[in-house]
Amino acid sequence: MERKEQAGFKLQLLALRNRLLRDVDSAEQALREDVVKPGEISSVRTHPADQDVEGLDAEIAIAQNEEVLLEQVEAALERIEAGTYGACQQCGRTIGAQRLQAVPYTTDCIDCARGHHEEIEKPVRGEPRRFR
Repeated sequence: MERKEQAGFKLQLLALRNRLLRDVDSAEQALREDVVKPGEISSVRTHPADQDVEGLDAEIAIAQNEEVLLEQVEAALERIEAGTYGACQQCGRTIGAQRLQAVPYTTDCIDCARGHHEEIEKPVRGEPRRFR
């Protein structure tokens, strides 16, 4: 991959990292506020089971997802520095530019990603079939 092309992906990844850092910080702050809401009678922390657990669970899932994406972006930036960005970690082939533009933190080419997806979706012997 050419340096100019890599530099463009690096800028895209840096912008994504900055957004994710803000999102993770906001999500963590919101979770802290949900656990101890201002204006409550007691300063004792409220047990999560006493709150809107479904909403809290959703907030936790979103925060965890953002953290995973942040880790993937950081790993992609490290691959750029190491000179391995754009190479599929499964087969070693070059990851297509369109795929990198869509998912700049990807580690796999489209063929390996499809193979991984099919492996996940393959029914396990003895388990009931899943229908979509």
